[in-house]
Amino acid sequence: MAFFLAGIDNRTGILIFIGEEIHSLTYTNPIYSVLYLDGDEQRLAAFESAFSQDYHVYTAALGRTGLEIMVHRTIQLVIADQSLPDMTGIGFLERIMPLYPDCTRMVQTGTGDMESVARAADRGIVFQYVTFPWKREELKITIDAALEVYYLKVQNRNLDNHLNEVKQTLERKVMERTRKIEQQRINMTDSIRYASRIQKAMMLSSEELERIMPSHFILNKPKDIVSGDFFWVSNRNGRLIVALADCTGHGVPGAFMSILGINLLNEIVSGMETPRTADILNELRSRVVRAMGQTGKIDEAKEGMEMALCMLDPGRGMIQFSGANRPLYLASGGELKVIKGDRMPIGVYYEEELPFTSTDVPCKKHDILYLFTDGFVDQIGGLHRKTFRTTRFRKLIQEICHRPLDEQKAILREEHEIWRAGQEQIDDIMVMGIRL
Repeated sequence: MAFFLAGIDNRTGILIFIGEEIHSLTYTNPIYSVLYLDGDEQRLAAFESAFSQDYHVYTAALGRTGLEIMVHRTIQLVIADQSLPDMTGIGFLERIMPLYPDCTRMVQTGTGDMESVARAADRGIVFQYVTFPWKREELKITIDAALEVYYLKVQNRNLDNHLNEVKQTLERKVMERTRKIEQQRINMTDSIRYASRIQKAMMLSSEELERIMPSHFILNKPKDIVSGDFFWVSNRNGRLIVALADCTGHGVPGAFMSILGINLLNEIVSGMETPRTADILNELRSRVVRAMGQTGKIDEAKEGMEMALCMLDPGRGMIQFSGANRPLYLASGGELKVIKGDRMPIGVYYEEELPFTSTDVPCKKHDILYLFTDGFVDQIGGLHRKTFRTTRFRKLIQEICHRPLDEQKAILREEHEIWRAGQEQIDDIMVMGIRL
């Protein structure tokens, strides 16, 4: 017979159902709902009497009635007698298992049907079995254990759902943050690339260099998009002034310093009637210190630059050189000469500040000048992960100085890549060769 819930008596707490197989149920602050199925009316009454004060108890004599109750009520535990009039208890539990997977399922049986119960337990249909006659205290412990399983199962599922929601939320946030970071990276990279164009524009173009210095090469390998290494060339009263510098740091900070250095060199040389290399470095140091607000205090920033500065006077067959922590190499007549600079930077210096000095070096046609920053010799690599070192670099220059300049540039680039062997480039690299 079909049934429906007619109402609840507010005074007694009686659930009133229409249908002959369903019994009225009483409850006192029910926490869990238990459905007990048994074809024996006395056992139904005994179960209701024993547990109605502990749980919200539903009873039914037929399996089909129990299925209808499951549709209309949230049941946490089902105890089904194996010998129901219209189906087996295990059959009932098997039917509700996919529909109500959280519900804990128990079967009530006699000792003669244990084989079927064991098979059902193996298949996960039955959590526990109950034998009749049962004792209230023992069955109460079993029911509470079964309801604890239900509680843990629901809590685990809720926790899983919550974790999935948190995971999805985090994934969305990570994706949003990643998109923002990627866009910021793109914007920043675009800005740096534009800054690189400005930096390159401030140095002479290849066409202008070819016009001023027809025979030269420049190996320029920035560590990042922009570089702290720069070159500067000026033709002043028939004399060629060439500078190659290494600014503090690399990347954007080094690039800012390089732009400052180029601007200051343009201002200084344009204001000198008869410039000398030492005077240029002295004035450049003074202006860098002022521009950076350096006072010589130990804890302040130490921005500055190292520089090799040459002035070529073809009429006199002479090169004037000044260096701030950088040397000049001169390949002449099969010999490689090293002209050292002063051991102090362009910037604040914590020892006694001395004027830069100039060195006049005789030269002749076809001699080659080499100016370079320390990025090449400081590169870590080789079998033992050591720096390339100045001695090896000097030997390399001596071995290749008789070759055409474009070949020298290619050999230097190849030697650096072989030495680095896939390791990170640690600094900006610039090497300039000029054939007189």
